[in-house]
Amino acid sequence: MIVLYIFVIALLGMLVSGILSAIAIQWDTRFQSVNPPIYALNKQTKQRYFTLIPLFKKIMSGINQRKIKPSMAWRYALGEFMTTVLFAHAAYTIGWEPELLAVLFFISILVIIVQTDLTDMIIPNKVVAVGVIGAIVIRLFIHPLPLLNYGIAALAGSGALLLIGIISSWILKKETMGGGDIKLYVFIGLILGVKLTLLSLFLASLFGLIGGIVLLATGAHSKGKTIPFGPYIAVGALAAYYWGNGLIDWYLSFLSY
Repeated sequence: MIVLYIFVIALLGMLVSGILSAIAIQWDTRFQSVNPPIYALNKQTKQRYFTLIPLFKKIMSGINQRKIKPSMAWRYALGEFMTTVLFAHAAYTIGWEPELLAVLFFISILVIIVQTDLTDMIIPNKVVAVGVIGAIVIRLFIHPLPLLNYGIAALAGSGALLLIGIISSWILKKETMGGGDIKLYVFIGLILGVKLTLLSLFLASLFGLIGGIVLLATGAHSKGKTIPFGPYIAVGALAAYYWGNGLIDWYLSFLSY
């Protein structure tokens, strides 16, 4: 039964992933109208709605996908695959609990911002706004922690990142933190709560530092160019959600020796 359940959620993730990619490709158009068209990356050719399903998208590749820039297509394909995997992992980890709704919504918003940040170096305000509103509604009904905890986390996470951005910009004499990253932490705080939000910020910074060093060392990124922080925030937030409490308990027990 559990295998069937995970399969169903994974299938849901596969279906949703196409929609998330469409939003990431042209998120502004998607949010400005109630029933918007879906466009290929060249912003010229409409895609049929059934091509949002990755399997059908492959079948229709000769018609629609050939119009998507080759340098961009792999990123969205990878995003769709990761969405499916993350949905399946959430189902396996959380089970048939109300909290699953919060996690799937959390994953969906993060997938969009990772795509837009990697592609356009932007975390769209409208995507964050939808995330914040959705998180508030979800947490009003599903809240393992006191509601006040989530509110404080939203302020603490965004405030801490703002402070880091101000200090680093002052030291380096240039802007180092985008406003989208800061606003994104309002959404993350509403999902994670205070403890895990602060941990996610630490993990995101750690992953970002390691990733930046690797990119520079391998020549995959030019020195002086801005590295998108959104993907590291997403990884840090998901890591904190799934393993944060265990990491904190391990650290506290380590200090007690």
